[in-house]
Amino acid sequence: AGPRGSGKTTTARILAKALNCHKGRPGEPCGECPACLEIAAGNCMDVLEIDAASHGLVDQTRDLIDQVRYNPARDRNKIFIIDEAHMLSTASFNALLKTLEEPPPRVVFILATTEYHKIPATILSRCQQYNFRLIHYPLILNRLKEIAKAEKIQISDAALEQVVYASGGSMRDAMSALDQVIAFSGDTVRDEDVAMLLGLVEPRVLGETVRAISAGDVDAILKIVGSQVEIGQDLQNFCRRLLNHVRNLMVVKAGVSDTGLLGVPESTIPDLRSQADLFSREDLLRQFDACLRIESDLRHATQPRFQLEMGLIEMAQLARLRPLEELIAEFADLARGEPVPRPVPPQARAGPPGLQPRRQAVTAAQPPPAAVGPSVSSETAHTPAPPPAPHVEPPASPAAPAGAVALPEGVRDPTELILRISAHVKKESLESILQELPGAELQADALLLDVGPVNEFFRRQIRENLPLIAGAAAEVLGRNVAVKLVSRNEGVVAAARDNAGQEPQNLKPDVLERARREPVIQSFLELFPGPVKAEEIEQ
Repeated sequence: AGPRGSGKTTTARILAKALNCHKGRPGEPCGECPACLEIAAGNCMDVLEIDAASHGLVDQTRDLIDQVRYNPARDRNKIFIIDEAHMLSTASFNALLKTLEEPPPRVVFILATTEYHKIPATILSRCQQYNFRLIHYPLILNRLKEIAKAEKIQISDAALEQVVYASGGSMRDAMSALDQVIAFSGDTVRDEDVAMLLGLVEPRVLGETVRAISAGDVDAILKIVGSQVEIGQDLQNFCRRLLNHVRNLMVVKAGVSDTGLLGVPESTIPDLRSQADLFSREDLLRQFDACLRIESDLRHATQPRFQLEMGLIEMAQLARLRPLEELIAEFADLARGEPVPRPVPPQARAGPPGLQPRRQAVTAAQPPPAAVGPSVSSETAHTPAPPPAPHVEPPASPAAPAGAVALPEGVRDPTELILRISAHVKKESLESILQELPGAELQADALLLDVGPVNEFFRRQIRENLPLIAGAAAEVLGRNVAVKLVSRNEGVVAAARDNAGQEPQNLKPDVLERARREPVIQSFLELFPGPVKAEEIEQ
């Protein structure tokens, strides 16, 4: 069993010669006796080659079983070579099973298949199994060089490498392709003839395409596609070759130089390395994904040329995208450049990377809360710090509001206080909502929660669970406090009553103002200008 062109049937014939050779020692056929010569010519009476693809019916299998009963006509063994054995029907396998289990003396069955998994287990258990593999490219190349030299064919090593590349590791396919090239070109074979006959895309063209994509050269991309159309190249085949080429660039980028794994000629590897240096690994992943979409779209495209051109231009634009990590780092620098930076909640830091820039941009835009103590959370202190931003002298911090008291021992800022309280709340959904708050302000007999930055649904959940929050605050502070809700966005305090709470003031203007400061909203309004209004949605 093994892939096509890996030598299964040839090995079966050699085994038949070894079993029936008249002169050679056991296992070493002479190649000169009548049995060896007839087996090589395919007309030996005691060696029958059967194509299961055309003899898969059960009646034909029964005829084969009838022949098994007769002794060899001349040689020592009667040998049946069944090629593409997986094509036999289930009924044929069942009819053959008893014969394979108890074959008559001097009868040998040799089954060859490219689809090993389709052979029934009852058949496999009664056979010796040998697995064949694809042939390494250097071995095929050396064999083709020997054939070209023996036949006195003038062909360059680069052209032979292209033939080997087209074979996919199959010796039979490589020799068949070489026959086609010789039949077309005669004794002198040109490199361009090989590419044209085998439907290949020259490595030079693929390299030019990759460099044009890297440079964003739209003019070069259009010229390359135009030249492929002029020579009659199948554009879907061109896209498949480009897809394979991008894969090879990724393999080279990973440091692999094995020609067997790459599937490319040895002479092209230095050029592959120089092309791979034009991209990062992330770029190559995006290019591969884009090329895969183009290849899929070309199957149903009414204008394949236009589809390919626009797809390659899109790939050229992909190379200009900046890594997400850089953008996140820039947003972090902006946040650190504010006079009083607000720590990012831990769930925002642990969330998907795509959400981090928005979270940090909002943090930079909102006014800072009144706090006592340093404004660095304990989790921030233990996480690796990004590169320091340019030093900016902050203005004087606003004075703490009247009535504020010092935070408990071990609690360094309002953010850490609200995180500790949320950890003691006996309700998981409420814990995540409290972590969205910017902080908590502690007074002599009250705990003020700033609900300005959160939406109305979160505010309602907090109001309905004030007793739970008060209990958690008592565990953290060691004393009972009244929990009150405030909104600091416009400098107006909308305090709620203990454990009940009034509806906060209408915050629509504040919601609109905060929404307009969002970078995402600003970008949206640049593309779609128009009026914006806020509406309350009843939950």
